[in-house]
Amino acid sequence: CAGDPGRIPAPDGEAPGRWATPIAPLWDVPPPRRGGGKRFLDLQNDVSVSDVDLARREGYVGVEHLKRYTTLGMATDQGKLANVPGLAVMAALTGRTIAETGTTTYRPPYTPVTIGTIAGAETGRHFRPLRRTPMHDWHARNGAVFTDAGLWQRPWYYPQPGEDLDAAYRREMTAVRTAAGIVDISTLGKIEVQGPDAAAFLDRVYANDWARLPVGRARYGVMLRDDGFVLDDGTTSRLGEHRYFMTTTTAEAEKVLAHLEFLLQAAWPDLRVHLTPATEQWAAMAVAGPRSRAVLQAAGSDIDLSNEALPHLGAHEGQVAGLPVRLLRLSFSGELAYELYTPAGFGEVLWERLVEAGRQLGLVPYGVEALGALRVEKGHVAGSEIDGRTTLDDLGLGRLASTKKAFVGSVLRRREALQDPDRPGLVGLVPVDPAQRLRPGAILQPHGGPHAGHGLGHVTATTWSPERGHYVALGLVSGGMGRAGEVLDACFPLRDEVVAVRVTAPCFIDPDGERLRA
Repeated sequence: CAGDPGRIPAPDGEAPGRWATPIAPLWDVPPPRRGGGKRFLDLQNDVSVSDVDLARREGYVGVEHLKRYTTLGMATDQGKLANVPGLAVMAALTGRTIAETGTTTYRPPYTPVTIGTIAGAETGRHFRPLRRTPMHDWHARNGAVFTDAGLWQRPWYYPQPGEDLDAAYRREMTAVRTAAGIVDISTLGKIEVQGPDAAAFLDRVYANDWARLPVGRARYGVMLRDDGFVLDDGTTSRLGEHRYFMTTTTAEAEKVLAHLEFLLQAAWPDLRVHLTPATEQWAAMAVAGPRSRAVLQAAGSDIDLSNEALPHLGAHEGQVAGLPVRLLRLSFSGELAYELYTPAGFGEVLWERLVEAGRQLGLVPYGVEALGALRVEKGHVAGSEIDGRTTLDDLGLGRLASTKKAFVGSVLRRREALQDPDRPGLVGLVPVDPAQRLRPGAILQPHGGPHAGHGLGHVTATTWSPERGHYVALGLVSGGMGRAGEVLDACFPLRDEVVAVRVTAPCFIDPDGERLRA
C-alpha cells in the first residue's frame, strides 16, 4: 500500500487494501482523440453510445421509447448486461440522474410469472370465433352440456335429472353397447380429393397402401410428418374413379390441410390433384350399436344395408330418411356403426328423423365424453396418444406401413433411435384392485418404488368400462407390450394416489372385431 498513492493503510482491525475514495462508475469509455470508433453498450444487439445519443436527438428520451428505438436490452439477457449503462448514458446526455431517467421493466425469466397471468387468458371467449355444428340448436334444446374442442362447441354429455358427468356418460356408453346411440361428429375435418392422380397422391401421404382401394370402399390411414412421427389418422373413402372423401381428426384438420396443400404446391406440383376443404359444408353423425342397422332401416333408405352390399368399411351415396347422404360403415366404438354425411343445411332434419326412428329401438344421443370412453374400451388411439412424439411402432400400428413404396416420413421413421425397443409403446392398463379409479396423466413407476423422475411412462386415457365393471386405461410405457402381465404403479401426485395396475393388450372388448362386422 505504501507504494500506491490511491490507497491508504488499513485501520487496525480492518482488511488491508481499502480504497481511499469511493469507486467511480465508468459507464462508457471516452473515445480516442483521433480515429473515433464504436462504443458498444449492448453487445448482444450491438447498441452503441451513438445509438443512444441519436435516440435523444430524435426525442426518444423515455426509457421504454429508448429501449424500442435502439433495441437496448431486448436480447436474451433482457437487459441484465446493458440496461444500466445505457440508462446512465441517457441520463448524462439529458442532465438527469439515473433515478430521474427511470428503468425498464424486466420480463421472464428474470421476473416470475404470476398465476393470475396464466389464468387471465381464461376469462371468456375474447374475440375467438365460435364454431357450431349444424345440429347445435337441437343439442341445446335437449339439455346437452357443451365443451370446447378448439373453436368448436361440442355436446359433452346429455344429463338426465339428477345425473352428473360420470352417471350420464356411463348410461350413454351402455346404450351404445346394448342398443344404439347417435353422436354429432360434424367437427371432423373433411377434404374432397379429386383428380386423375388422386390415388397416387394418397399413396404418398399415407403410410399404408391406397392404390388398390376399390370404388365404394373406405380405408383407415395414418399420415406421418417428414421426421417419421405420426401426424394424424383418419379414414378416406373412394366415391368414384378419381374422387375421394377424406376425414381427419378435429384437432388436426387445419394442419393436415396445410400439409397436403404444401406437398401439392412445393413437392409434387406435377400431380393432377385438387383439394377442396369441406368441413363446414357437411353435417356428420354416427349411429352406433347392435341396433344401428335397424335404426337406419326404420328411418328408410334406398341403400342396401346388408352385410353383403355394405360390409364393414363400405361407402355408398344415396338417401336415408329421404335426405341425401354419404353413408360409410365405420366404427370408432367397436360396435356395428355407420357414419352419415349430409349437406349442412339438412343436418338437423336428418338428426331429428333418425332420433325419432330410433326411439322405439333404445337410441340415445351421446356426447364426446362417451365417444372417447368407447374408443378407450376398443383400444383406438386418439389425440392423447398421437401427441407428436409417437411413431407407428409406438402405437402398435407398424404393420400398416407399406414396405413396397415411399411415403412422407418413410425414411426417417427407420432411424435407429426410433427403433429402440425401450421406447414408450401403447399398452392397456387395468387396476389390480377393481375398486380403484385410474386417472389420465398418472405417471407409471416400478411397482413398489422407487417413485422418482419421469418414470416408465404415463396414462394417456381412462374410462369406466361397463362390460368389465371397473376402470380401464391406455398408456405409453417403456418397452410397450414387452411388459404384458407386469404390475406397475400409476402415481397421481395431485391427489396423492398410487394405484397398482397390470399391463394388458390395449383392446378391452371384442378383440376379433366380430361386433363391428355383425
